[in-house]
Amino acid sequence: MRIAFLHTADVHVATFDHIFAGLDSSVLLNHHVDASLLERARRDGVEAVRVDVETLLKDLSTADAVLCTCSTLGPLADDVAKSSKTVIRIDRPLMEQACADGDKILVALCLDSTRDATLNLLNDCGKNGGQDITPIVVICRDAWAFFEAGDMEAYAASIADSIKLKIEEEPDVKSIVLAQASMSVAEAKLTDLGIPVRSSPVIAAKRCLEVAKPSRS
Repeated sequence: MRIAFLHTADVHVATFDHIFAGLDSSVLLNHHVDASLLERARRDGVEAVRVDVETLLKDLSTADAVLCTCSTLGPLADDVAKSSKTVIRIDRPLMEQACADGDKILVALCLDSTRDATLNLLNDCGKNGGQDITPIVVICRDAWAFFEAGDMEAYAASIADSIKLKIEEEPDVKSIVLAQASMSVAEAKLTDLGIPVRSSPVIAAKRCLEVAKPSRS
């Protein structure tokens, strides 16, 4: 079984290598990293990288499943998935699960560039599940500089601090969504809130296995 990835940060390679070592170590993983895609999408808009992203995902689709791990590029992955059912948008399984938690969901982001794509996806998943979703958005703007510097401990702490401040204002949220894959490092710092905390990497990895296995049967 082969699973391919389109990443926009090197850090995701180790993350998914570790996840699949625990889920199914027999899977062959192919990582393609292109940080320029996110840089260009943030600067010029996601449409500026559409052709490149679609071409890369189609090239990678010789694998049994293909995961696009960048939330900003998620809508482009969804478009490719319409004709290539093995292509998976990393945050779709996450949002489907979050919608099952209840209607009021705190959505944490670090980048404004992924806000619209994330909220559109959440609302779409809510409608598909017959749920009216009320998203409470918190942008963890201070955190991203730590990510870019490679200081993941400070990155996680900054995300957690922003979320805890927001929870004080919105105490009745049903779950917390860490909308970008890299934000999963903050999960352990939020367990004391007593609220379900959802992040995409493990959920998406399990979806990849579900998609890949039928193609091998």
